[in-house]
Amino acid sequence: MRKGTLACVVLLLGVSLAGATTLVKMSFGDLARDADAVVVGTVISIEGEWGPDLNFIRSNVTLQVERQFRGQTADTIVLRNPGGFVGGEGQRAHGAAEFEVGEKVLVFLTTWEDGTPKVLGYAQGKSRVIEDGQGREGLVGGSAHGHSVDGAAREIEHGPNQNIALRPVE
Repeated sequence: MRKGTLACVVLLLGVSLAGATTLVKMSFGDLARDADAVVVGTVISIEGEWGPDLNFIRSNVTLQVERQFRGQTADTIVLRNPGGFVGGEGQRAHGAAEFEVGEKVLVFLTTWEDGTPKVLGYAQGKSRVIEDGQGREGLVGGSAHGHSVDGAAREIEHGPNQNIALRPVE
């Protein structure tokens, strides 16, 4: 077999085996409009498991909910996220949100087909909450990057450019 033919076969084989996920870019406004629930919470556990066909790993991420800006959720919710670790084996889902135990996050939520919560827009729908030296909370990462938590809450609850006091859903 000639080198050119062999290279072409290897290239085609690689293309046919490669899987890809195409994500639609979602702005903060898109996420705020489309989310079933929006919460701020702290990650208290992450447990990996094999998917039903044993061909991919997913993680169950448990959040202790501190504030709700849309939707009704329990005080503790478990969302399913692509990728994770089972035993000594790990898989990463490119574009998926990544979580760490102890991390405080704002997440825009929707559901998988079976009704289990998931992050809307993959990594676009998850922002880490950071506090400045004066007690103000800001958002890093995702489409909410650069917003304050209170500013994001106002936009989620009342639409953009509203100057209305924050009232989390109880």
